[in-house]
Amino acid sequence: MKRTLLSILCSIPLWAVSQSLRIEQLFDSLEHSPRYQQDLLQTQIRRAELSELRSDRIPVFYADANLQRNLIIPTTPVPAIAFDPNAQEGAIIPLKFATRWSSKAGIQLEWSLFDPKRRLDKKERQLAVRQAEIQAAQTAQDWRRDATLAYASVVLATQQYELARQDSMAYAQILKVNSARYQAGREPATTHRTAQQEFERKQIQLHQAWAVLLEADLELRKYVDLSATTSLATDIEGIRDHVQTLQNEKHTLQSLSIDQQIAALQQQGLRRQLLPSVTLNAYLGEQYYDNQFRLTHGDAWFGNSFVNLAFRIPLSAYLTAKPTLRKAALQYALSTKQLEEERNHDRIDDQQKRVRVRAAQQKVDALKRIAFLAQQTKTDQEAAYLAGRLLLSDYNQSVAAYHQAQQEVWQAEYDLIALLMD
Repeated sequence: MKRTLLSILCSIPLWAVSQSLRIEQLFDSLEHSPRYQQDLLQTQIRRAELSELRSDRIPVFYADANLQRNLIIPTTPVPAIAFDPNAQEGAIIPLKFATRWSSKAGIQLEWSLFDPKRRLDKKERQLAVRQAEIQAAQTAQDWRRDATLAYASVVLATQQYELARQDSMAYAQILKVNSARYQAGREPATTHRTAQQEFERKQIQLHQAWAVLLEADLELRKYVDLSATTSLATDIEGIRDHVQTLQNEKHTLQSLSIDQQIAALQQQGLRRQLLPSVTLNAYLGEQYYDNQFRLTHGDAWFGNSFVNLAFRIPLSAYLTAKPTLRKAALQYALSTKQLEEERNHDRIDDQQKRVRVRAAQQKVDALKRIAFLAQQTKTDQEAAYLAGRLLLSDYNQSVAAYHQAQQEVWQAEYDLIALLMD
């Protein structure tokens, strides 16, 4: 079981507050990611916009009322003969066509019976919902990748720290033996100083490994709350096995496919906007006219109602639509080419990934064998030095070779997990 930095720092025994974190449990923290929550809200907004469009099919009813005080009565000239058959030819008289007070109250109905773009607008908003869902899925996939790599970094950093700690303790024993031999006159001063210098280097490596572990622990805390966690229960092999069960989606390809469908809908929409629209308008109410403010005076109220069926034909669109249609056709062609290119790249990338994964796995296996042999050499050299049959410089070289081999194993394991997550 790999310990986190928290378990190293904690003074309470692990058996007292033991709570481990498996790689599968790590993904449960996705719901708390601020970026993922934003994408989910964006998806809800797109769905609300789709519901809003669907509600437009319902006729619009609203009450309409107003009260007007005419400070100057509107007047217009009219032929006098219209009111006086004996009037002189060409004579006009001023006619007031309003009263000092007027009012209007009633119910208005507006209903779009036929909108040529409504069906396409609905499809486009449905695609916008799907686009938002794809973005949320991409964010989730990126989060899982980054969180997994952070988890693996803590596991590997813990191994590195543990090796540095054990190496520091082992070299303290080497320095003790070397000092005893130096005091007995069986080791030269140069060798004793070399041993002291190497011990200091081991301390530096220990502190550096601690700093790497601390940084890895803080990176993992970006993705999961570790306040109640004392250990990571999944080792590198377990992480790799779990990663291999995950299926990475081609979200870029899906998004380009949605873009192509939207471009096609926009083309259709531009053509359909040339069709006429039909709207029904109706009004039921009364109007008030009086020179006195007496709204309760029934004789001053006059009925006013109508039903209006309006046809709107966009004549100017026939003259201006051609360049816009050409632009939309080019946009569709562009999205089609981008989709074809992405499909081709994905196909080749999948083939390349299989080759890289196979090579990376072989590299890990080979480096582990090298590290195992280097560890055996180090163990043999340590025993030989303690028995007085080996120079200190030769032992130091075997230790350095083992550390280098182990570092290469850790890096190769991390690279393999990162490759599998791509």
